[in-house]
Amino acid sequence: MLEILAGPHRRFWIVVVAVLALPLVVPPSFAQAEGAQEVEPASTEPRNEIDRLEERLRLLEETYQRQIRELQEELAELREQVSESQEDRQQEDLEALLAEAEELTAEEKLKEEVAEDQRDTFVGRERTQQALNPEISFIGDFSYDWSESDIKDGFVMRGVEIGLQAPLDPYTRFKGYLAGHQEPYELAFRDHQEEVGLEEDEHEGEHEHDGEIGVNVEEAYMEWVALPLHTRLQVGKFRQQYGTLNRWHRHALPSVDTPFALQHVFGHEGLVGLGIGLDWQLGKLWATNNGLTLQITNADNSVAFAGAEWNDPAFLLRHTGFFDLGPNFYFDLGLNWTRGPHTTTGTEKTDIYGFDFAYVWEPTNRARYRSLEFRGEYIHTNYDTGDTASIASDSYYAYLFGRFSRRWIVGLRYDDAELPGFRAPIYDPEEFREGLRDTGWTPFLTYWQSEFVRLRLQYQRIDRDFISPKGPEKDNRLWLQVTFSAGPHKHESY
Repeated sequence: MLEILAGPHRRFWIVVVAVLALPLVVPPSFAQAEGAQEVEPASTEPRNEIDRLEERLRLLEETYQRQIRELQEELAELREQVSESQEDRQQEDLEALLAEAEELTAEEKLKEEVAEDQRDTFVGRERTQQALNPEISFIGDFSYDWSESDIKDGFVMRGVEIGLQAPLDPYTRFKGYLAGHQEPYELAFRDHQEEVGLEEDEHEGEHEHDGEIGVNVEEAYMEWVALPLHTRLQVGKFRQQYGTLNRWHRHALPSVDTPFALQHVFGHEGLVGLGIGLDWQLGKLWATNNGLTLQITNADNSVAFAGAEWNDPAFLLRHTGFFDLGPNFYFDLGLNWTRGPHTTTGTEKTDIYGFDFAYVWEPTNRARYRSLEFRGEYIHTNYDTGDTASIASDSYYAYLFGRFSRRWIVGLRYDDAELPGFRAPIYDPEEFREGLRDTGWTPFLTYWQSEFVRLRLQYQRIDRDFISPKGPEKDNRLWLQVTFSAGPHKHESY
């Protein structure tokens, strides 16, 4: 009963209970008085009261429902307002953050502009001027020369070099080498001239230094790198790329002395030219990598060409092919040709051509401790004598040397060189003939104390078909060589 009264229609049931309890509380006298009078039937009055109560209850329920709906609408409206307010606040916060970020960015940009202006205006460069200085190196090459012949024995300053290297800008670089050297002790050329009856002023000063030290600019050139079509341009005085060893400085050679073939053809200094050179990397053609070199220089080599009396330039052309034979082997093959005048008129030419090769074994990750190299070169000269005839000669040499530890290298060189026709005035022109040769076996042992200091012991057995200013027909020689390098430029090989 209490649950019914507590339900949603509690007012209705209260009214019903009140009506049913009415007869119990109305006094009997009142009922009799009412019964004495003429009244409406008792059955109709309660019914009307119930209808009124039901109507009132209905009205109250409608009012209640309407209020509930209004409250729900107000609540929905309030929720929408709150959501819109939150979105507005979020948008305002986002706009505020963006504005703050823009302000900070503008402030940082302003600071960077101010700093840049200060760097451009107020920062000095005095402390960085030394970065413009070239790299400087000093290389020394000394030896003790001994011969069983009449050649004087003694200590020789084979050469000292001051090397200068510097990048001029991102596109060009400079290299220069000032060299001073003393010629090895040899038979006096003047005595040899008297024996063969040559005039003293003919080839004056040639092979005659009498222990004096000559200083010259061995190389001084600049080169443009990273040019279009994988090219590089050189301008100045440089050791020319005929073969491989001619390009190397003497202190970088694998043996103490230069092979006989190069000495006979280009002289003691090698082929060095003043002019212009172009190197062109051709990529992969028949070899793994191919290169082409073209050089145009003064024909001022005093042995092969006209020397100081040149009238036309000399040309050099070289093709290099690199063959990758696997992770441990590679093979280099070069084809060489150079041509220049050997008379003042320029009508008589000297052609020199040949090939060089190098077969190298260097085990992966062990190249500093184990390696084997077989290197050689063949040179053919054709000397125009001014008529329909010409004098030809053929020379070659071969190296075999191997590294059996980090510091020790042992090697052997064989020379077989024929005197070219343009060397006839140096010897006896009357006795000169084609086919005069000198051969030699040269074993050597090299010890690298460090990358800066190197020691070498070399022996040489020579057999000649002629008497040379360098020694008799049969000669045995011994060298003890010491080289050192101070600075970034070491014993470079190209």
